[in-house]
Parts: sequence; C-alpha cells; structure tokens
Amino acid sequence: MLRELVADVLGAVLPLRCPGCGRVGEDAICRRCRARLRPAPVSTPPVPVEWWTSCFSYEGVAREVVARAKYRGERAAVHELGCQLAIATSARAPHAVDVVTWPPASRARYARSGVDHAAALARAVAREMGVPARAYLRRLDDVPQTGRDAASRRLGPRLHLARSPLGLAVLVVDDVATTGGTLAAAARVLRANGARSVLAATIARTPRPGGVGPIVAYTPATTPS
Repeated sequence: MLRELVADVLGAVLPLRCPGCGRVGEDAICRRCRARLRPAPVSTPPVPVEWWTSCFSYEGVAREVVARAKYRGERAAVHELGCQLAIATSARAPHAVDVVTWPPASRARYARSGVDHAAALARAVAREMGVPARAYLRRLDDVPQTGRDAASRRLGPRLHLARSPLGLAVLVVDDVATTGGTLAAAARVLRANGARSVLAATIARTPRPGGVGPIVAYTPATTPS
C-alpha cells in the first residue's frame, strides 16, 4: 500500500505524458489518441458471470495504457479509464452493484511492480460508483495468465475466498479480458460462497482475430447458473 501511495503522489505532481504519442499535457491521454481508441468487441460473458462490459478493444493506445500500468507502474491513464469504466457500468449494468472486487495479481508480478494494478483500477471504479471496494479473493497459485495457452487461460487462476460475499451483487474489475478465464474463476468462487450475482468490467477486451469492434462494448445480461 505504501508503494501504491507513493506512486499516486508522484503521478499527481509529475507532468502527464500521453502513453500513445508521448505528448505532455493536462490529460492522461491526449484528445488525438483518445479518438483512436476502438470500442471493445461484443462476446458472451463466461459462465457464471451474469454480465460484463469493456470500454475498448485491446490494441493501440489501450494496450499501451495497460502495459505501462502492469510493467512500469504508470497509473494516471488507468485511473482516467477507470472512471469511464465506472460510468459505462452504472449506465448499462442490469442491476445495481453492492461492492467492487478484483482478481489479485500473482506474487511474482506484485514483487516486480510493487503495485496490484487491478486493485488500483477496482478502487478507482468503486470510488466513481460510490460503493466500497473489498478484497474478496486470494490467489492460490503464482502463475500469471499472460503467456499461457488458450485452454489454460480459460481455466483461470486458482482463487479462494478471503471474506464472505453472502447476498451481495459483486462487480469484478480487471484490466483486460481475453478468454474471460480469470473473471470466470473469480465468479465461481464468489457464487459458490453466496454472492447474489457477479458482474464483470474490464478496461479492454481482446479483439477477435481479423475482427473489427462494433459500436457498443457491452453484452446483454444472462441468467446466472
């Protein structure tokens, strides 16, 4: 937490540099690069996630924003996009959210960066939505999802419960959805331990090979199993 606080303080006093073009300005992402962000592709939420949304396709500027947050600890743009994600979720979700949580980073990734970027993003989303952010999940393995094959990614990380979500509508927030395996793994644990429903929101969603993202980046609600 101390390293995260230091990172936020430095981010507040240092000039903002656009991750897309490097231009220094008042905005974390300049207007020109913001205009190049493409909406996320629509796809069915992974069971047992009831509904999910993403703001952008995981390419170009959006990919650079996430990469810099993960590997360099640059979080100004992530906070800005987190506010947009909160607005999109509040406007489109099938029902109100009681609490926000996140899938925790692997120990190896946290050791390298000193920051759990998913936690920082979830707190930004929760703050904008006016609901609490709570750590409901703990990680049982230390294998990052990045670099695993598709079948392994769909299984997601091994997670267990840190506190009870009984009766709550939980929003799971992460940076990127590829197969949806991490979100599904989180939802399975939360639903098995009494969560009333599990929704999910990510900054970006990986585009389909050769596909072009549609106008909207959210999917209709499905009946939770």
